[in-house]
Amino acid sequence: MITLSAFGDEISPDLDTQLDVMQSEGIQYLDLRSVEHKNVIDLTDEEASEIKKRLDDRGIKVASIASPVAKVSISEPLAAEVTKLRRAIKLAKFFGTPYVRIFTFVTPKEDGPYLYRDEVHRRMKELARIAEQEDITLLIDNEGYGDNGERLKDIFEYVNSPNLRLAFDPANFIVSMVLPMTDAYPIVEPYISYFHIKDARVNTGEIVPAGEGDAQIRELLARLKQTGYSGFMSIEPKGGGEHPDFFIKAAGAFKRLLDEADIEWRNSNAAAYTYQDLIQTVIPPCPSPMPAENDKTWIPLTPLEKMAEENYDVLIVGTGAGGGAALWRLCEQWGNKGKKIGVIEAGDLLLPTHASNLDILSHGRASRFISSNARHIGEDLPEFPGAKQLIALGGRTLQWSALALRMPRFVTDTWPIPPEEMEIYYKIAEHMMNVNSNYAMRNGSASWIILQRLWENGYPEAAYMPFAVDLAPVQNGEIHTDLWFSSIDFLSKARNRMPFDLAANARAVKIAANDGNVTGITVMSQDKRAYELHAKAVILSASTFETPRLLLHSGIPGKTIGHYLTDNISTRSSAELLRKEMPENIGPLDVYIPKRLDSPVQIQFSWQAEAEKILLGANGYGLMEPRYENMVFLNPDKIDEYGVPEIQVQFTFSPKDLQMLRGMAEDVQRAFSAIGAAVTDMDGGSIICLRPPGESNHESGTCRMGTDPSTSAADPYGQIHGIHGLFVADNSILPDLWSNPTLTTVALAIRTADYIVSQLRK
Repeated sequence: MITLSAFGDEISPDLDTQLDVMQSEGIQYLDLRSVEHKNVIDLTDEEASEIKKRLDDRGIKVASIASPVAKVSISEPLAAEVTKLRRAIKLAKFFGTPYVRIFTFVTPKEDGPYLYRDEVHRRMKELARIAEQEDITLLIDNEGYGDNGERLKDIFEYVNSPNLRLAFDPANFIVSMVLPMTDAYPIVEPYISYFHIKDARVNTGEIVPAGEGDAQIRELLARLKQTGYSGFMSIEPKGGGEHPDFFIKAAGAFKRLLDEADIEWRNSNAAAYTYQDLIQTVIPPCPSPMPAENDKTWIPLTPLEKMAEENYDVLIVGTGAGGGAALWRLCEQWGNKGKKIGVIEAGDLLLPTHASNLDILSHGRASRFISSNARHIGEDLPEFPGAKQLIALGGRTLQWSALALRMPRFVTDTWPIPPEEMEIYYKIAEHMMNVNSNYAMRNGSASWIILQRLWENGYPEAAYMPFAVDLAPVQNGEIHTDLWFSSIDFLSKARNRMPFDLAANARAVKIAANDGNVTGITVMSQDKRAYELHAKAVILSASTFETPRLLLHSGIPGKTIGHYLTDNISTRSSAELLRKEMPENIGPLDVYIPKRLDSPVQIQFSWQAEAEKILLGANGYGLMEPRYENMVFLNPDKIDEYGVPEIQVQFTFSPKDLQMLRGMAEDVQRAFSAIGAAVTDMDGGSIICLRPPGESNHESGTCRMGTDPSTSAADPYGQIHGIHGLFVADNSILPDLWSNPTLTTVALAIRTADYIVSQLRK
């Protein structure tokens, strides 16, 4: 149902006259622009309070604050418009409306508008950013720079904010020589949240009552009837504010057009109806907002029976780093565009956040809790004995170290992705994950001394570790509850953008494909009932082990699926510092030496203070050579409870790997020496010990991307060679492994999601 509102100052400058006419026309919402020739943003707090009291006494509500923000030359300082906007937002909250009308600045006609495109974009993005912080929706009035569909769409795509929308004004388009329904509406329809109703004639620009000009009002109403629009349509007849009769004529003309189009509108003069009257005669009651099956979960779950009835645009298997990132990006890009996303998670709802964010799991309890809930599959993999799986919503991000490192540029430049794209997607990932080095810097002077010693003694690249950690628990009034990042953050942000279906304890057992196109997946519930889920695209984010397992069991062709299993060569070492050489207060040490092309070993330091000495630890991560013969394969002699063969691993070290390992002891010893620490023996008399493969959780490569199907399983966008619509977005996609893979997996998953959005747009 349409809700009519009115620009009251089009009736009269006198507020009582405005309200009298509005009520006589059955209109109970006001677009507040001016009273007694005083603009709304110039009202004092006392004047605003008096106006609100008069509105309340008459039962009139404010639909929008019709501010003049950005209705100035582009050469005027932005700061002044920001000040106006903040005043308009304060008034909007005071009058109880979520809407503030703004403009898109006025550009010199002699220069042409596109000369100022970048500056307009910058300014509109800043205004939208303020609106996001204040939870207010800005409504662009289509005049000035944004007086046609192309420039408006360009603004909305660049700003990309749900808090910036369009108040569609057909007559303004006519004045700009644009046919509103022919040349503008099809382009800007996704961004419309409001309408200003007036009509105009093309030849003279004269404003006339709706239906008497060339602004295609009847075509507009026909489209709104088709789409079921339910929102504000504000009558703005441009009568000069001194002629109530002109407004009454314009309101009557528009209401007749609504009747002609068979569109209902709210009439404050109509008879009153009870709730029971409405649900019995007009519209059925809404279902309960809290379905019974969701009462005991902190994230809504969808039964597989219901998911089997849907046709999804995208199905995502797995909710770890890659699956969560892809889900967030799809929801962020699609918003309210009517797309459907389904998510399948084999595990349960273990934790609603990273384990370290919970005080109850402090003092080492988090690692014990996670270990007890993990599957230590390395017990059955003699060549990969450190492997473990955390099958739960959020996957291993519930307990990862949060060390968020980029792969070195000299590595990613060899990948089949333009370097500038990697840079863009790394930046998006780092922004969404709150990656920063400030957390590592918290230890002050002690860590600073260690860094200086490394810099002065041959390690200029040594640095504080960058962690995915949110250090702003309260910012602009918004409370951040999670310090350490996990994929649950992605699920939360995705849920805030659009709904999606999520099934937990749901095991994907087979991929369905036909004529080279993916069609869906077979999923089994805990009680072993099978369901066929249908989708245009499927994203596999099940892990380096489970993704190739699912592909191989489904018979998906690919010479390299499961091959090129890679892990970091990981070691531990220890050393001692005399406490008198480091008298500063000792807190956590989060300093590292990154890999270099000439020294592909990464060293991460930690320490523990005792009375007389400091015990210094170093974890080394060496580059391992990706080799085809290292692989994950199906074990036909061992079938799990869902009828899927378990995996087995073939994993050996090459002579090049052995050379790397032997050099790591020397690298670590040299780093300790740079710090001034004395190396201590590990068990067995060695100064270095080798961690079992898989213990670091860095395994990758089993569905590596590339352009050649003979050496890669997926193309540069993560799409499995030869199967349209089947994508991989987890650590298995990485062709090389130089450091903690999580940040890179997230960046690539976001890129894959963008590619899917572009493909499903066609």
